[in-house]
Amino acid sequence: MNLSPFLISFLMISTAELGDKTQLLTLGFATKFPAWEVIAAVGCASALLMAGAVLFGGIINCFVPQIYLQALAGILFISFGLWTLFGTEKEEKIEEGKSKSPFWIVFSGFLLAELGDKTQLATFALSAEHGAPLQIWLGATLGMLLINSIAALSGGWIKKMIPEKIIKVIGAAIFIVFGIIGLAGI
Repeated sequence: MNLSPFLISFLMISTAELGDKTQLLTLGFATKFPAWEVIAAVGCASALLMAGAVLFGGIINCFVPQIYLQALAGILFISFGLWTLFGTEKEEKIEEGKSKSPFWIVFSGFLLAELGDKTQLATFALSAEHGAPLQIWLGATLGMLLINSIAALSGGWIKKMIPEKIIKVIGAAIFIVFGIIGLAGI
């Protein structure tokens, strides 16, 4: 059976993303923000990351040492966790009053977490192997979007079923644990 580059990249990337740290991160974001905003931010970040992988491959890794990217992501995740845990109700009400979109928070957090990840590297390799950049980009982006949309929708469901205080602690723990793991790997 001869599969198209689109189908190969879709299947490979969606499978690789299952249970990945960014899928769990998406779940954590969805317990704090509306699922549709999380999905939009994750979709845009995925499209950008996969385009970078297809077009430029490992250029980022050539110019920015992985240790700096990993340190920045670790610090950002710990900060998100502390913000989730210790943000005051007054702060949250002020943010709601401003109608500030969480899009950029989710976008930047997901982008940093996914940068140089196995799915991005796999997309680069698939593009080099198949020579069909548009098909690879579409397949990889849609694979990422599918798996992370499931996580975001699950986060929205969890938000309805579990008390907010418990969600706050679990969400903060997810961010802090990934931050510590990232920093420990340096």
